[in-house]
Amino acid sequence: MDLAALAEQVRDAIPLTRHLDFQLETFDGHSLTLTAPLAPNRNDKGTFFAGSQSALLTLAGWSLTTLLARQAGATADVVAVETGLKYLLPLDSAMHITASASADDIHRFEQRLKRRGKATLSILAQGASANGARVCEYQGLYLARIGLP
Repeated sequence: MDLAALAEQVRDAIPLTRHLDFQLETFDGHSLTLTAPLAPNRNDKGTFFAGSQSALLTLAGWSLTTLLARQAGATADVVAVETGLKYLLPLDSAMHITASASADDIHRFEQRLKRRGKATLSILAQGASANGARVCEYQGLYLARIGLP
């Protein structure tokens, strides 16, 4: 999967994401890593802005769902249906996000997408600091639909 092309697609379609300065780093078939620097996402306290964290975690879930749909051979329109985010610690470095779904959930997602043309997928993501400290936890439910105009 071409992560650079997907990142460009996102930046073209959602102008806000250009300011987040994110990079899609790796995709291994069940998880995705994404990074973003502190500087363009800094708040008035000198730490990572909570709104940027939320946007990046949502984007990680959307990107993972999109990649898994493509892996299943489908070009699907993906939307976030439900999300939840818990902030654990202030973040004063670049943010490293790992988004994943269980193997069973991915299998069900791929089968339903092929059979029904739509499917939901539960994503879990964690944000970490440059030194690996977990700073936030995210849960998202995404819907993928094939053939939307």
